[in-house]
Amino acid sequence: MFKLKTIIIIVIVILTLGIAWKYYRKLKDTEKLKIGETSLKPVKEIKDFNGIVDVLKNGLRLTGFIEIRNLSGQDYTLNQLSVDCYTPKSDKLMAEQTNILQNNIILKSKQSTNIPLEYKVDIVKVFMLFKESGVIPEDTTLWQVITHPAQYYSSIKLSNLKMKLKGFIQAEGITLSIDEDYMLYE
Repeated sequence: MFKLKTIIIIVIVILTLGIAWKYYRKLKDTEKLKIGETSLKPVKEIKDFNGIVDVLKNGLRLTGFIEIRNLSGQDYTLNQLSVDCYTPKSDKLMAEQTNILQNNIILKSKQSTNIPLEYKVDIVKVFMLFKESGVIPEDTTLWQVITHPAQYYSSIKLSNLKMKLKGFIQAEGITLSIDEDYMLYE
């Protein structure tokens, strides 16, 4: 009876150490998971003032991807992805991610994986983004831009259009935070 208890305790200790070793190796490799390039572009490209008026009438749809680099020697399963868009100065929520991950994505070892992103920004928030980014003057109203486009055409600077991306990526209990400024037109 004493030997049976001893054997059971030894087996439990060995299993516990094996599981602990596995998690230790994963946690040690967490520094090898990196956020790579982020690419977001408007579905309808804004080339001129008519494009801006169209965005101010219909809203802005953005599509793109975020790259995750797995530099470790083992695969990870991406469980959750949440990246939202915020205004650059006041950090107000501008758009939430509209494409939800339906199933887990495997992050292959020593490879980069591109994960699609999609956003829909409504008219009021687009206007707020344009003002905070300095694309249009701060004292301008939406009605002024739409009704008198020629007056504002010369002051529009699309190269200033930027937003903040905030969120996280979770892969097998490992969480990577995202907090970066993103220029839509460089």
